[in-house]
Amino acid sequence: MTTLTPAWESFQHTLPASPNVDARKIRGNIPDTEKQVNANVLVYLTTGSGVSPFPPFSSGIGERLRIVELNVWENDHGRARGAEGEVVLEIEVTQSMCNVYGTMHGSCAAYMLDPATVASAVLLGLAKGFDGTSVSQNMNIHWHHPALLGSTLTITTRSVFVDGRARLTCCEMRDKSTGKLIVSGSHAFLNAGRATKL
Repeated sequence: MTTLTPAWESFQHTLPASPNVDARKIRGNIPDTEKQVNANVLVYLTTGSGVSPFPPFSSGIGERLRIVELNVWENDHGRARGAEGEVVLEIEVTQSMCNVYGTMHGSCAAYMLDPATVASAVLLGLAKGFDGTSVSQNMNIHWHHPALLGSTLTITTRSVFVDGRARLTCCEMRDKSTGKLIVSGSHAFLNAGRATKL
């Protein structure tokens, strides 16, 4: 694992609280204070939170990703390597996300997969005391069905593997009303810090 540096840990906890997030309304098995910190990090990564001098790509879409649920599951006798972070988001498909046919553009799905999957690694990292942020190495994305303009997507991501600096997460985007699988994918990324073992 890459342990949290004091600067990054402090930074995460001093990000401005997202005015559009009420942590008490987010379902999940972690405390509301941790839900708020995770929400603040997601908002920072997708919009800059007014802190970054560089407005992130497609922040108009990113700011509409709504956290519905945050869970940390213990799978292997409490060791971080066996634990899993799970993030559930929702977003309505609007015109700005669509192609000329009125369905969600493939590149929009790829864009949303990025911060959504990183959020599950950040969630696990905050719970287990390591830096879950990373830089992308590889995305594998499968488009199964079109997402229609006006539909609401449920995006569920899980951290699958975390060891040293390596992270692997998976994602499913489903139509909220029908449960139909729209997009699935995985995202491999690498933390830029120095790896340490637990």
